[in-house]
Amino acid sequence: MRRFGKKFQSPSFSMSAFMKPVNYEIFRSIKSYLVKLQMGVVQTDSFILEEIFSYSEPGIFTLPSIVGFDVFDNVMFGNSALLGVVRFREERYFISCASFDDRGGKVYALFISGEITGDFRPQELSEILLKEAVLNSGYSGKILRIFYDDYSQRVSFKILPSPEISLNDIYMKDKTELEDFISAVKDAKQGLRYLFVGEPGTGKTDTIRALISECKEVNEGLTVFVLDAGCGLSLETLFDYAEIFRPVLVCIDDIDLIVGSREGIHRREELSTALQALDGFITKEDTFLIATTNDRYLVDNALRRPGRFDLIIEFESLASDFYYPLVLREIGDESLAQIFKNGEVMKKLSNLKVTGAFIVTLVKYLGRERFREIKYEIETVIKVIDRLYGAFKKEVKTKELMGF
Repeated sequence: MRRFGKKFQSPSFSMSAFMKPVNYEIFRSIKSYLVKLQMGVVQTDSFILEEIFSYSEPGIFTLPSIVGFDVFDNVMFGNSALLGVVRFREERYFISCASFDDRGGKVYALFISGEITGDFRPQELSEILLKEAVLNSGYSGKILRIFYDDYSQRVSFKILPSPEISLNDIYMKDKTELEDFISAVKDAKQGLRYLFVGEPGTGKTDTIRALISECKEVNEGLTVFVLDAGCGLSLETLFDYAEIFRPVLVCIDDIDLIVGSREGIHRREELSTALQALDGFITKEDTFLIATTNDRYLVDNALRRPGRFDLIIEFESLASDFYYPLVLREIGDESLAQIFKNGEVMKKLSNLKVTGAFIVTLVKYLGRERFREIKYEIETVIKVIDRLYGAFKKEVKTKELMGF
């Protein structure tokens, strides 16, 4: 793993250079921020930008070649490299945003050099520049799906809308732990990490969506990263981004498919990297994590032990008390919702240990035209329950919940 912030010094010169590799989107954000400072679009009290240039081989310096702006008003360039002269704490620094080819592919980096003095602080300057660039990038404070874009061969962000769901839409008898999580995000003084465990259809995803919505409500500056097993991204890369965007909430769906366990067949090498990355991530007060898995034993014990996760929440079949409100929420049909208060229907569903997803599918099925006149009959509803359960039960393992 490449170590960030490594210093390179030569005894033959009175100059020192500091290099910080960054991900592509962050690289673009830094260059954009420097140009926007030069244009007077944004302001900073942290340092003074004296000069800025574009660089093109073979050693040609010009004014920044601006070709336009993206949807976040970030500057887009015709040249890959950017050079700047900055005065920070009365010292003069040279900043270079450049890329180069490495054995592992193209590397994007921030270089800071200057004369060695008693107050030479390139690392401090790099952290300030990084933070301010991100805050002005248009990504900060957004809900982002992060993935590896095969077309551009780079990590990409997709901004997601805020979920239209709240804790009121989550059918759990005890929501105390979820409320504690929201309070922690509001204060941003104690990071929390939850692992949600439960069969498909038990409400893990809806609960995460509700938490995202509620957390954004109490902390507008919170950046949310959403990751799933199909994103093609390692946890190490994810946590590198999360470190930059703090305060941050990271949501990982099916974490077992990303890291697996020592006994399983999934990415054994990724497990070790994930443990190291998670250990670094959880030390920060303004970092929050929610991960899900269908089966806790698919996640290695070292990853789910106390200390790496603060709490494991089990999601089970839907309690019968919630049949009625769930149906009413889904279709707004009071007459049909009343059917799910019937003792015979409730007993049937409870014995089958159905999930909320099964109820939603059931109601959708009853919405077909051929049931228009008979869907309010108890006998019809029970027959449809048996039909659906029978259609899917062969796909369900022994003792597994009927989820979708």
